[in-house]
Amino acid sequence: MMTAILGAAGSTIAGFIEQGPQSAAPPSFDNGASLYLFNLFLMTATTFLGAMLVGKQGSRIWTQRFWDHPLHPVTLYRAVTFCAGVGITLRCGAEAMFLWGWNPADVVTSARVSMAKRWIDPIAIGFGLMWMTIVILGEPGIEHQLRKAPLPVDMWSRWPVLVRAGAVILLSFVAALAAVCLR
Repeated sequence: MMTAILGAAGSTIAGFIEQGPQSAAPPSFDNGASLYLFNLFLMTATTFLGAMLVGKQGSRIWTQRFWDHPLHPVTLYRAVTFCAGVGITLRCGAEAMFLWGWNPADVVTSARVSMAKRWIDPIAIGFGLMWMTIVILGEPGIEHQLRKAPLPVDMWSRWPVLVRAGAVILLSFVAALAAVCLR
């Protein structure tokens, strides 16, 4: 991997970026600033929101490790949430890194970021596959447990928790807007 990153100056992608149109956005956006802005915003916001979810679930998994049985529905729920969170964080993070790192004037950095994205994507997919595997294997037992008794879920009392998520979304939009407008 290190030789691929260190040899970025002579890579195929570096040559493509250097010979391609000198645009503020990658060629796949066809000079569409609004599409670039929308993708930059969503990938950035989702990366941070996913990281917050991973941190929360990782903390819960760690603090409850002595009490939670590995096959208990709450343990499976935490594992599913953790794997899905890691998968989306890595996938959106890799894309955000690529979009933030796009610079046709610095082809070496753009090539390195592009190559790093290609290394991160399979890891993200691996976490996505773990998430789906746990869901498929644990689904019958989890559904059985959820049907045993009335399960009141008071979602309305949790709305204030979303304030931080809203702030992350707003800040991500402002950062993406500034990046696109100032390029």
